[in-house]
Amino acid sequence: MQAVLSAVERAGNKLPHPFILFVILAGVVIVVSALLSMFGITALNPKTDAEVAVKSLLSGDGIEFMLTSVVSNFVNFPPLGLILVVMFGIGLADKVGLMSKLMQVSVAKAPPSLLTFAVFMAGICGSIASDANYLILIPLAAMLYHSVGRHPIAGAAAAYAAAGAGYDASLFVTVGDALFSGITTDAARLIDSNAYVSPIDNYYFVACSVFVLAVVGTFIIDKVVEPRLQRTLKIGDNVKVDVNHDELTEAEKRGLKRVGWVTLAYVALVILIVLPDASPLRNSDGGLIPSPFLKSLVPLMFGYFVAIGLTYGITVGKILNAKDVPQRMAEAASDLAPTLVLFFAIAQFIAYFRWSELGQFIAIEGSNILLSTGFTGLPLVGAFIIMSATLNVFMTSGSAQWALMAPVFVPMLMLVDFNPAFVQAMFRIGDSSTNIISPMSPYFSVALVYMQRYKPDMGIGTLIATMLPLALSFLVAWTAFLLIWLMLDLPIAPGVYMMAN
Repeated sequence: MQAVLSAVERAGNKLPHPFILFVILAGVVIVVSALLSMFGITALNPKTDAEVAVKSLLSGDGIEFMLTSVVSNFVNFPPLGLILVVMFGIGLADKVGLMSKLMQVSVAKAPPSLLTFAVFMAGICGSIASDANYLILIPLAAMLYHSVGRHPIAGAAAAYAAAGAGYDASLFVTVGDALFSGITTDAARLIDSNAYVSPIDNYYFVACSVFVLAVVGTFIIDKVVEPRLQRTLKIGDNVKVDVNHDELTEAEKRGLKRVGWVTLAYVALVILIVLPDASPLRNSDGGLIPSPFLKSLVPLMFGYFVAIGLTYGITVGKILNAKDVPQRMAEAASDLAPTLVLFFAIAQFIAYFRWSELGQFIAIEGSNILLSTGFTGLPLVGAFIIMSATLNVFMTSGSAQWALMAPVFVPMLMLVDFNPAFVQAMFRIGDSSTNIISPMSPYFSVALVYMQRYKPDMGIGTLIATMLPLALSFLVAWTAFLLIWLMLDLPIAPGVYMMAN
């Protein structure tokens, strides 16, 4: 085990920062496009019968494109606007303390028999609160387990597994939905210039996945992980750990109640607007798939989080005047600074890939190989998920990993009739499941430190051994759930199926 961990750590440490990685990849695209263009390499698009010739980025036109499109590549990068708008709303609710209190209440109030299940539900859905999910839930779950006579490290493991391995499942539309759908849209436009993947185009599947993962996680913690910890990692009776766990104040209780009422009112208002057949949010046939309503979910979500953030913030005194609102939003947006820097490099890489036709060329040749070997359907689904999960051990940034994979695999699988939103759904399973066993994850050491409060000599190997059954169980169960979903021919979102046609 130690040898494997050391190998993973050495390999991961050799990877450059994602920003540098995409700068290098952009350079590779420039060189490869020039070589393929020089030799006159072409491919035949099987859908349009059009010949696709790779264009050199070192030609006159290519150099002009690279120099004149830097700003537009970044500004027009689809995830950019989506993630900023979503983060303004969710960030306001987070900065006034609403998200952390909701997590605290959902777990602390659970009866002992449902404690593990409550931790998984809160942790999986808590991805909407980003970093706070790890920093609040892991110590809180450990403390609650310890207070009812259960193994605290089992509680911390449950919270870490829920927040990490279940990151891409949620009952809510999250920042990740906006980010991934934007990258998928950009990649899909290498084949179809009108392609659009909505932030809710995986919703049915990921929302139902929450309950599957919570049940699987509860079983593994209660029947496998905790019994093993009780045998191999006993906690002394003299262990005393001080964890901040303040009771809700009267203002906070009032704030949460008012948030509940605002939620009901907001949902009722949206229903009243959408319900009439003549609603402007319906399509010309009076339906909802597709419709302006589905394309309006990001601003509707922004409005909802602003409404509950204002309600809670005013009630608890975190918002005292109008200027506090943009200030809180700015604080949330500042957390996105590293992501925006990464987006700049990713946007250039994908733009070069598109302009040179290299992306379409690779997609065509790759799809031809898949068709000629017959490697399609469910075997391809399983192989893609395993590849995503393996790569995720070394590159735990979901946005960076998907930005690397999407321009290649989304167009390639579109040419064998996979829906781009379904390709994204496959990726999300692998992107989440192995987060908790990767030493490259920024939260790996955070989880270890919280666990060491109860067992100071606990090492990395013990953490991996504790989390491995959860990671593998999530990967297997989630993949099996997707395969069952496909065999039942269920949509993964409104009007979205595995195959485009």
